[in-house]
Amino acid sequence: MNKQLNELPGYTGHVDDIDIHLLRGAYAIDGLVLKKRWDKSKYPFLHIDHTDLSIEWKSVFKGKLVGEVIMDRPSIYILAASADLDKEPSRESWTETVKDLMPITVNRLQVNQGKFTYLDFGASPDVNLYITGMQLTALNLANADKKGERLPSSVTLTGTSIGNGHLKADMKVNALKDIPDFDMNMQLTGAQLTSLNGFIKAYGKFDVERGSINIFSELKLMNGQLDGYVKPFIKNLKVLNWKKDKKEGGILQAVKEAVIGLFGKVVENHKTKQIATKVPISGNIRDPKTSSWKTFLGVLKNGFIKAFNQGIEGSLN
Repeated sequence: MNKQLNELPGYTGHVDDIDIHLLRGAYAIDGLVLKKRWDKSKYPFLHIDHTDLSIEWKSVFKGKLVGEVIMDRPSIYILAASADLDKEPSRESWTETVKDLMPITVNRLQVNQGKFTYLDFGASPDVNLYITGMQLTALNLANADKKGERLPSSVTLTGTSIGNGHLKADMKVNALKDIPDFDMNMQLTGAQLTSLNGFIKAYGKFDVERGSINIFSELKLMNGQLDGYVKPFIKNLKVLNWKKDKKEGGILQAVKEAVIGLFGKVVENHKTKQIATKVPISGNIRDPKTSSWKTFLGVLKNGFIKAFNQGIEGSLN
């Protein structure tokens, strides 16, 4: 197992222990760690406390030999400084590594108490965004049930974001395509904006004193064409703390935040005390000059940052 992990280009990895469960056709991995070779930080790309890989017996009785994977407490760390997707292993390399770990096709995936973290130490200030307590269930990934639908697989995801926001996502997927098709609805509700000030200062160049955000999004990817929208709702926004902002950023920064706060009040819905905007997301990820994954993440990141900034600044579409 350690040999296979270390043969993944650009990565080094190891496991602490493996237990075999012959009677139920399964084995378990304890302490799987995967790190980028050129990343000297203390954060691994992937760490999974416990993974159980087994035959999905209910599908065997339907004449399909497929597997199921249950991951307990997995953590993924994405560092902006080392997130050069042009240096990532090819899709074939990842596929071969996954096949070595699980020699039969995975039909069901379950994640318990997962964590996803995005870190940008090159921004000013540092950006630290995370989702904890993630629960994910993906069913019929190998289409073992033969539903005959264009999107035969289902994925549900819940979690808690920075700022104590509640994340929920539902997705229909065709995971058997080279570039999977999907239709996803996502919502993040009740996140406190003060907890996001590192992100806001880095990408919006101001901070907030009070407020909460709800984000709603729908995304569809069909045959490489990505379409959808991001709709943030800002509630009880307060940007200006004159004494604090004048001391930290000078008079010009204080004036800027006063203007942003005033404009936010102008477009605020006085019945709901919310500021709303809607930003479309669109793009074709079949770019021959770069990877589909890199194009997808670039379109998604730009769309969400634009929506977030417009929501904070009070632009109303």
